[in-house]
Amino acid sequence: MATRSATQTELERAAATLPVVLFDGACSFCARQARVVRALARGRLLVRPLQEALPELPWVDPEQAVQALTLVRRDGRTVAGAEAVVELLRLARPGLGALAAVYYLPGLRQLADLGYRVIAARRYALFGTVPEHPACDGGACGRGWAARGGGAVGDQSTSTGRSAASSVRTTTPPSSDSSQRE
Repeated sequence: MATRSATQTELERAAATLPVVLFDGACSFCARQARVVRALARGRLLVRPLQEALPELPWVDPEQAVQALTLVRRDGRTVAGAEAVVELLRLARPGLGALAAVYYLPGLRQLADLGYRVIAARRYALFGTVPEHPACDGGACGRGWAARGGGAVGDQSTSTGRSAASSVRTTTPPSSDSSQRE
């Protein structure tokens, strides 16, 4: 999939929901951790199931978002996995973010990323699923959700009319407005 930046129009539409943490709503472990993050954040950022939020964020790649916790910053850029955890701690609670800075020490980042990937890849087997979640179509949760079209309950496309699976993820900020907050 090609990578693109969020357009200024997309950022303006999504501004009220950024920054936002996207988690896999079909994963019971992820849902439990999302409740913890909401409590820590105290309104400083939104925490939403990716299955509900992605139609509003058409530049975020659903295949990548379903693989790891994803933080979409105010400028539209995304970070995922262990790094997203560090960033959300920094945004939610600056004191915790300072402690999480050890993530950036040589070797620890690679170890944390590996640990995150191993657990994330096995999260359904280790912790179970939310069976009534629409992403668990016939017990098939996770990556297949994006391939089946993603979207919210009963919605097979994004608000732009494109399949959610054809959306792309940003790695760079939009260039037209530097006044966006992080």
